[in-house]
Formats: sequence, structure tokens, C-alpha cells
Amino acid sequence: MLYSTFYWIHICSYLLWLLAFAGSLFFASRVRGEREPSRKRTYMKRERLATNLGGHLGAIGILISGSMMAGMPGGPQWGWFNMQLYPWLAIKQSFFAVILVLIGFSIRRNRAFRKELNREETQPSDKTARKWNAAYRLSLLVYMLVLINTFLGLVKPF
Repeated sequence: MLYSTFYWIHICSYLLWLLAFAGSLFFASRVRGEREPSRKRTYMKRERLATNLGGHLGAIGILISGSMMAGMPGGPQWGWFNMQLYPWLAIKQSFFAVILVLIGFSIRRNRAFRKELNREETQPSDKTARKWNAAYRLSLLVYMLVLINTFLGLVKPF
């Protein structure tokens, strides 16, 4: 019972992360296509909000639920990093460790973007746009690793 609860938290966290990815792509496309500065600013803020809420909450949910599931006797006995028996899990966990490190850098870039955005009144400057672009590119890298991680979890290729 308890294992299945954490299993569904794990699945919902991944879905939240993937929905954040879709939201991030949507708002980034709006940023790139928008010519009006105030709306561009709004789309930048919304893209960062989608990444922060969905991506970071998803990561926390996966970290906590995955740790709990690994230590419970109720589900599959993957164990805590039994790498020789499950090489796909070793690669998946390595990707997740890289993702967590990149999220730390993403948070720093997001703070720099927020600080620059708060200095301005209505329209984003080139410096703000560059800071948003840097934060967005890093979050795209994280999302790509999440997709690879999801694929490894679903397919278990080796």
C-alpha cells in the first residue's frame, strides 16, 4: 500500500515535470514571437514560473519518492544502486544526479534573471533578455535529460 503511494507520487512528479517542459516550450515560443515589450516580459516571467514550479517540484517529488521506494520491501527490489544487476538503473541514476546539479545552476541563473527583471519598469532590456535566454537554455538541457531519463525508466533497455 505504502509502496504504491510513493510509486504514484513518482509518476505524478514525472508528469508534472513533463507538463512544465511543455509549458516552458509554449511560453518560450511566445517570448520569441512577441514584439510588444510588456507582453514579452510577461511571457518571460511565465516561462520561468512554469520551469520553477513544475520542474523543481517534480525533481523534489522524484527524489523523495524514489528514495522511499528504494528502501521499501513492498515493490521491486532494485535496491540502493545495485549497478551490476540493473545497468539501465545506474545510467538513469547518473542522469538524475547530473539533473540535480544542473537544477542548482538553473536556480542561480533564474535568480540573476529575476534580479535584472526587477530593476526594469516595463520592458526587458537586452541584458535581461540574455539572462532569460541563458536560464531558458539551461532548463532545456535539464528537460532533455529528463526525457532521456524517462525513456530509460520506461524501456529499461539493458
